[in-house]
Amino acid sequence: MSNTSLNRIIHKQLKQSKLVKNTIRITMEKQFKIAHTKLMHDFNSHKVTRELEAGPSAENITGSLREGNLFGFIGFDESHDPIAPLRKSLASANILIHKRINSQPIAFVYKVHIASMRELHKLTPLPWAKGASWLQELEGRGIPNLGQYRFKDSQSSRSGAGIQADVGEGGRLKIEYLETLLKKFEKDLNQIRGTKA
Repeated sequence: MSNTSLNRIIHKQLKQSKLVKNTIRITMEKQFKIAHTKLMHDFNSHKVTRELEAGPSAENITGSLREGNLFGFIGFDESHDPIAPLRKSLASANILIHKRINSQPIAFVYKVHIASMRELHKLTPLPWAKGASWLQELEGRGIPNLGQYRFKDSQSSRSGAGIQADVGEGGRLKIEYLETLLKKFEKDLNQIRGTKA
């Protein structure tokens, strides 16, 4: 076989490999977009997201408190938007080809880049506890002082919609939220399949 013929065969194989790679990439990206769109929809429609985004005058649609709302209970500043950094971080997720595996059929390894829970905790500081995350506390052991929270217009309150009473029952407020949504997202990602080559 001449060098010209060999080069032609190699070029054809490389071209086919690139075509296969592009076909699989497009398929994977479409499926990722479906899963990611579902994640963002679930996040935006979640009761915790909606209640916090509504601010100090929000209705307690989570049903988590006897009075008031999550915004006032957590103690955010009246002008603060606790949801914006989470939404921005989640929206930036993407999928990229990591490497090709030499096998039959041809296989590619993809990596999904999305913020870890640790990174999301850094975006959600608890207003009255330095170094703590309201997201981590809400989903973990719970935010304390549930029994001391009182819904009341107050100039001395950060949110303007809640105060902490000197006496009251203990208790912690715990709600499933973002960690659960990300686990569902991961499950959806694990079901993604490319085209067979």
